[in-house]
Amino acid sequence: MASARTTAALLVYAGFSLVALTWRHALGASALHDGAPLGGTHAIALPLALSLGALSGVAVVGLTRALVARASWAASLESALREGLGGTPARELRSLGLAAAVGEELLFRGALLPALAGWINFPAAALLTATLFGLLHIPSSRALRPWTASAFVMGLLFALLYRLTGEVLAPLTAHALINLENLELLLRPEPSRAAPAGRRPSSRAPGSRAPGPSPGPGG
Repeated sequence: MASARTTAALLVYAGFSLVALTWRHALGASALHDGAPLGGTHAIALPLALSLGALSGVAVVGLTRALVARASWAASLESALREGLGGTPARELRSLGLAAAVGEELLFRGALLPALAGWINFPAAALLTATLFGLLHIPSSRALRPWTASAFVMGLLFALLYRLTGEVLAPLTAHALINLENLELLLRPEPSRAAPAGRRPSSRAPGSRAPGPSPGPGG
């Protein structure tokens, strides 16, 4: 049986999805896609969105691992996120990583982004939704502050994927892949590695926890 914390988080993400679907339906639109489909039909757009989302997710995961290996701030963030897992079972973390991708993408890119883009231009809407997405990932400890910045950057990427394809499947695929792959990395025993050049010993307070259940740049 899932823990109370996991159950509560899953309910929150289900609420995100319900709000997004209901909101767009009330406007006579869909939270799954917007505008003209890429390639003219959804039969073409969906495979293209899936492919572009997967490629983007793989690229972000590769960049993340390169940064962890080479940048002191990224290595410190990884350690803080690993500690923040707090013994939560792997199956619960994977469920949360997937649920976060679905709920957050339906709400932020499937509903909020097109709604704002109807009032202001798309770049401004993308910046605003990415900012709100970053604020959703405000951490409880100083060591996790780069997580908020990375969520903002990922919010811009996800908005671009949605804009290019017109399908929420593209950012959702990227988001889910980033969450699940980075969770797999965090679930492994922490490797012993030489500290990157110029890195100082971590001053992280013991017991600090990640503020959300889906660590990694995707959030």
